[in-house]
Amino acid sequence: MGDDIRWIRSYVVEEEGGTLGTICIYQGTSAEKVVEHASRAGLPADEALQGVDTVLVRADPT
Repeated sequence: MGDDIRWIRSYVVEEEGGTLGTICIYQGTSAEKVVEHASRAGLPADEALQGVDTVLVRADPT
């Protein structure tokens, strides 16, 4: 999708009932582009939220 979207990282989470899910962080031109990207990749995108700011207490561990 060119410069419209860039994957940053994903977190694997345990959902209710014990199944696994993911929370994916993207940089993109809009939430709609993130949903479009997920659809093209065959990935479920239940929700796409736009971040408004970043709070950084300490850098991610390596």
